Amino acid sequence: MSKSASVEPPRLTIYDVARQAGVSSSTVSRVLAGRGAVSATTREAVLKVAQQLGYRPNAVARSLATQVSDTVAVLLPDISNPFFPSLVRALQVEAQRYGYMLLLGDTAGDAGTERRYLDGLLSKQVRHVFVVGLGLPRAEVEQYARAGLVFIALDRALPGGNGYLVQSDNRAGARLATRHLIELGHRRIAHLAGPADVAVSRERRRGYLDAIREAGLAEDEQLVVESPFSEVGGANAYRRLTERRVDYTAIFAANDLIAIGALFEAHQRGRNAPDNFSLVGFDDVSLTRYTSPQLTTVRQDVVAMAHAGLQFIDPERAPSRRRTLTLPVSLKVRQSTARPTGRSAGGRPQQGGAVHGTDDH
Repeated sequence: MSKSASVEPPRLTIYDVARQAGVSSSTVSRVLAGRGAVSATTREAVLKVAQQLGYRPNAVARSLATQVSDTVAVLLPDISNPFFPSLVRALQVEAQRYGYMLLLGDTAGDAGTERRYLDGLLSKQVRHVFVVGLGLPRAEVEQYARAGLVFIALDRALPGGNGYLVQSDNRAGARLATRHLIELGHRRIAHLAGPADVAVSRERRRGYLDAIREAGLAEDEQLVVESPFSEVGGANAYRRLTERRVDYTAIFAANDLIAIGALFEAHQRGRNAPDNFSLVGFDDVSLTRYTSPQLTTVRQDVVAMAHAGLQFIDPERAPSRRRTLTLPVSLKVRQSTARPTGRSAGGRPQQGGAVHGTDDH
């Protein structure tokens, strides 16, 4: 005699919760989604009934019915860069406030990986995706937008200006950093620039040049060395700068990782900041408080960036009608900058401009 098949109990629905709470199913839906106008008393009553009944919303069924998912995605080019985890943390806090879950993907800057993620997001009814740069060509980005994805670019614009963009004022930040060094008395300032094919790198280089020109200082291409946004890149860039045997008393690095790599390589060569040269980074990642010396840097406000980005999901919450929002930055002065000593990092007397302090040996 065969065993009788087990029968699963019927799955609870929002209609069961609505009936028990004495409200409409649409009210239950708004409460559980965390969106829409519902009084505090009604919200509390619905949540209490849902808990008592053991109701768990079926997110997949809801997204199929509404053609919208309660999940938002964020795609990053390099999760090992400490600037990005701080940005993701801020995004997650903001997403939870609006009732969204956050899905994270690391593409390593690879176009094929980006396609796989974006195809998967479309299949799961995920509509909004935060991106920090994409390697895909403009035509493909536009195809994904037509298919239903809404791109919200953070820090780096998308090809062709697609979607929304929330960025820091990179040019103003670089100008701020370089002016700080000039005001200290530095006249030969090197720039360890980011990759030339990344827009933020170009903007930070423009800001550096703005300050140099405004101060009436001579531009010198020998003082500019390009680097990936990494510690290894910064160390190699410092090495190449040293091999050029040019005079400089300060360095502005295009991001904190480049600055940290340069700081390490300089220490390996018996040179330290700010005794032998002043050093400024960009981003204000948490590591800058624990380097020796603590790094002077330009701070990007990741909390403000995340808050503005989430508001673009809902036009009613959007901070403006513009599709691009540029946020201000600030300079965090710590221990890696000081007045020049009168001797360049190359070991020769500084050429031109005011010289302050004692000779450093």
